[in-house]
Amino acid sequence: MTSNFISVETIMEKITPIFEKYPINKAILFGSYAKGDATINSDVDLYIDTNGKLRGLDFVGLLEILVNTLEMDIDLIDKSHIEQDSLIMQEIENGGMVIYEKSKDYSKDN
Repeated sequence: MTSNFISVETIMEKITPIFEKYPINKAILFGSYAKGDATINSDVDLYIDTNGKLRGLDFVGLLEILVNTLEMDIDLIDKSHIEQDSLIMQEIENGGMVIYEKSKDYSKDN
């Protein structure tokens, strides 16, 4: 993937329509973009909460769409794939920025 640099606002604008099509309850940007020290060589670190509803090829498909849309390398982590007391989870909770949240009236069955 070629090096690229975009703003957090642009990331949000581009990925929100994608996330609305998937069972994603919340997305958190973490790492260098959330800290404000991203460079042209930075990747985008995203944590998503799908309540375990996005698995296997669907997860890989979402990652591919995000990479193609942002034209950047992306590290995508699903809540169901990591230990909640891990160091990465601490980084997400302490330094992450919520960039997408499904509306509160969203049905749990969707």
